Parts: sequence; C-alpha cells; structure tokens
Amino acid sequence: MRWMRYTWNGASLALVALAAMLFAALANASGGPEIKGVVQAMPASGLIGTWTIAGKAVCTDAATAFDQEDGPLVVGATVEVKGTPGDPCFLATKIEVKSGDDDEDGPGMGGQVEIKGPVQAMPASGFVGDWMIGGRAVTTTATTTIDQSDGPLVLGAIVEVKGTQSAPGGPITATKLEVQSAAGGEDEDDDDESDGDITGPIESLPDGTFIGTWMVGGQKVIVLTTTRLDQEHGGFIVGAIVEVDGTPSPDGLVASKIETKKSSGAPEPEDDALKIEGLIEELPAGGGLIGTWKVAGVSVEVTADTKLEDDGGPFVVGAPVEVKGFPLPGGGVQATKIETEPGNGAHEPAFVFFGDVEAMPPSGLVGVWTIAGRTVNVTDATELEAEDGPFAVGSHVKVKGWLQDDGAIEAREIETVSKLPTAFSDAGPLSVEFFNASLGHFFMTASKAEIAALDAGAFSGAWTRTGQAMKVGGTVAVCRFYGMPPKGPDSHFFTVDAAECQKVMSDYRAWTFENHAFGITPPVGGTCPVGLVAVHRFYNNPAVAAAMNHRYVTDPNVIADMLALGWTDEGVVMCAQP
Repeated sequence: MRWMRYTWNGASLALVALAAMLFAALANASGGPEIKGVVQAMPASGLIGTWTIAGKAVCTDAATAFDQEDGPLVVGATVEVKGTPGDPCFLATKIEVKSGDDDEDGPGMGGQVEIKGPVQAMPASGFVGDWMIGGRAVTTTATTTIDQSDGPLVLGAIVEVKGTQSAPGGPITATKLEVQSAAGGEDEDDDDESDGDITGPIESLPDGTFIGTWMVGGQKVIVLTTTRLDQEHGGFIVGAIVEVDGTPSPDGLVASKIETKKSSGAPEPEDDALKIEGLIEELPAGGGLIGTWKVAGVSVEVTADTKLEDDGGPFVVGAPVEVKGFPLPGGGVQATKIETEPGNGAHEPAFVFFGDVEAMPPSGLVGVWTIAGRTVNVTDATELEAEDGPFAVGSHVKVKGWLQDDGAIEAREIETVSKLPTAFSDAGPLSVEFFNASLGHFFMTASKAEIAALDAGAFSGAWTRTGQAMKVGGTVAVCRFYGMPPKGPDSHFFTVDAAECQKVMSDYRAWTFENHAFGITPPVGGTCPVGLVAVHRFYNNPAVAAAMNHRYVTDPNVIADMLALGWTDEGVVMCAQP
C-alpha cells in the first residue's frame, strides 16, 4: 500500500472525523461493508489473490474465509463479499457463494436455480455429460461438485441440483449435484450441515503415502505430517467422500484434518504413512537384519528401532512380508515394522470373473448380489467403482474376491465395465506351448509379449514351440504361479479353480502368484460344456520336487503319449474354445 503525505487544516480533520463516525455507524448497522454480484475474474491458481466481483477489485489472503456451500467459486458464480474497503482493492474477510434463492433483489446475473428430484437418465460413463433429473435437462462439467455423502449417484437416487440456466425453463448447467437419498430410499432432511472447508470425493492421492497433494472435490488439498487423518468411516481411497478442514494457501488448502464420511475401502494405518506388501528380494550383507533390504523392488531401511515379527516364518529371501514405515526424502522407506506372512505373499484375490448383475439388494449397495449366477457378498469394505456406468441389474461388471466355504464370493472389488471381455492383460486368443530341452519342462503362455520374446530367442533360445496351442477366452481368470528358485521349482502352475488357487496362495510358499493370465471357462464336475474343448493337466512325478512340471493338453494323441511316458493325468481342469 502506498502512503502519501498531505497538509491538513482543522476543518478538514473535523470532516474526516465526522465521515469516519458515519461510516462506522453504517458498518455496524449493516454487519460490515459488503459487495454482492457476479465473479468476473479470479486468481489464476487457487483462491488467494486479486478478483473482480461486480466490477470491483477484491483481494483475498490466507485469513479470508470461503463458503462454497451453495456451489463452487468459479467465474459466473453470484457471491457476497464482506470485508474492508481499501486501496487498491476491497480486502475480503469472507466470500460466500449465494444461490438464486438467497438474492434479495431477484435472480442474480448468473441465472441461478435449484431443483430436486430423481435421477432419470445419466451419462453412460462417468459423471460429466447430460442428465435428466426430475423431468429437467441438466448438464454437468468437470467443475461440477458431486456430493455422494448420503448415497451413490445412480439412477433413481434423489438429488438436489444447483446451477445456472440461460433462460427460464431451459437446460441447467449444474454447479453442484448432491445426493439426498439413495435409490429406493426415503428422503431425509439433514439440518446438520458440515462445517468443513471442503466436502467431496477424493479424486487422486499421492503414490504410496498420504503425505503430499490430494485432489478433493476438484480442489487441491495439501496434507502434512501434522494433518490429523480420521478413517473411522472407511479408508482413504479414490472415490471416498471426505470432509477437509484447513487453511487456504496459494498452492491449495493446507489440511489440518481430513475425515472420511463414506468409503468402501478398509482403513489404512495412520501411524505409518506407507505400507508395502511383497517378497523379500535382498537382505543386508553379513547375516544380520539391520541395514538395507529390498522388498517388492523398494529399498527398505531397517534400524534397531524397527519392530520385526516373524510369526509367519523366518526373514529370508523370497519370504512374503508386510512393511510399514515412512517415505525417505531420497527414496525408499524407513521401516517402523516388518512382519512375515503365511502363504506365498499373494495379496490379489484368488477369484476374478466377469458377468452381468442379475440381482442386487433392495436398498443401497451393501448386501447380497447375484452376478453371472454366483452369490456375491458386498460389505462396507468392498471397493465399488462405477466409472463405466452405474450399478444396476443388467450392468456388466468385473468381480475380485475370495471363495467361501458355502460357495459364495466375498467381494473385495466390483467395477462396471463397458463389455464382457474374453482376455486379460495382454493375452491373445491363443495359449502357445513351449519346451525347454535342458530342463525337460513344458510352459504355456497367452501373453503376446512373452510369445514374441520367446520366438525372438529370449533365454538364449532355450524355449522352442512344440506346435501345440489352445484357444483361450472366457469370463473366469486363470491363476498363474511360478516356483521362483531356490524357493520353488523352475516351473509354472495354472488353475482356473478358485478354491485351488486360493489354497496354493495361502498354503504353498514354494509357489509365487504372478498374475491372472487369461480368461477361460472352468469345467463343472470334470466335464466341459457342450462345444468347448477339455484341457487335461499332466504331472511328471519327479524324484525331486525341484524338477516338477505340469503340461496342459487338448490333443488326444498327445494325451496318449503323456500317459505312455508315465505322467499322471490330473483330469480336466479347463475348457478351451473350439
């Protein structure tokens, strides 16, 4: 601010004093100076800086309060500004977005409206696009705030829409969509308004840690080591609804507290900023455990203060472990706790399949579903992703979960998909068989990248095609395991049986789960559906476990050859395409 020196006489001072008293009286009577009007310009980044509102220059700083309860602060929004007049701008203490109903002088320049009703139509993918809500055409953009605190935004949900329209009765451009009650539920009036600075869905998180920059409801949120993180109502995952308290800054809202309001994810440990699950690849030289480890490709620093628990087995190369700790500035993790885990370290659900939703709970999404003829249990911990359309009867979905003793699937994740695929990852239409003469082992793969590499002479050309192949394709994923010497045999094992996959994951440390390799159809009672080709699995019965190998065969002549060689036919384990 510039200060200029003037020479005053007594009369001038008296006039100034009188004006000051009059101004103070008016200010006290009206609650302080204010500006009401439309945002015409705002800072290029964040909310701190110089604005133009109703033709007047307005300045904001870290002490300015921003109230976006009735919509986001964007160009075109109608706002009320309170603060102190000054030079060169009006210094704002508070900027509040006002709806059309709050404007005492009639509709604002933005033509703001508010409607409430059921969602009758919505975009085919995501939340940006054209909607029909309560019989009115509504358009959402990337800046529209989506509030799903009271339920998922799906067809039939009762929502409140705030936005603008260019003409009475015309389409509404939404600034905010808020779910009032879930589809099929009863509308409840909730006067307990949140006092947080932001309430909305998590759109992105830092990799591997909570410390850093988040995107919540379209706004940057900066999380520090001093930020209080409350996961009482579920874990911090993309899509979770959270309430953020904090202080505005030029780089975003510096969070003092973040609390989940609704989340399908399990809470993560808050005393440690990072968690890694995987196999030990390296241990410190010299035989001790203090020093640098490598776990799942990440450098892990272990000190005398690190808590080490070996209830799941000894700390050796190849052992599956869970690491908790803090990220180090130069990369890697400072471990606070490491514990071994039983099984082979596979944290991917054993059962993965695609199918159509045939039945859902009568209210909400938590409960028993029927998907592709299978009973699927959905809990508060199930991750639900509706990026390719809403969850509804007839929706195509991908399910990850664990098979239960009663045959039901406990779902870890369900996501909508645009169509039901027949391939996984980079799988092609054929699983091609190779043979390594020095090992005497067979190997099959549907991975286009692996096939190309082996054909090009990878591993010194040790693997050559046998001429055998089978057509893959189906809605259930095949689990692929590798022995990873010296922990297990230099061989692969495949199964589409979810119970068998789950047992190998949990009970056999010699086998490392690699991925879900391709889709295929499982047999029923050892028999394939009409029109599909039976795949037999043969076992070589070696004298030592390190030499074990399996072969997957469809050709009757090859089946006869394997029996003549003394291999054991373990039966029909998959059903290939004709």
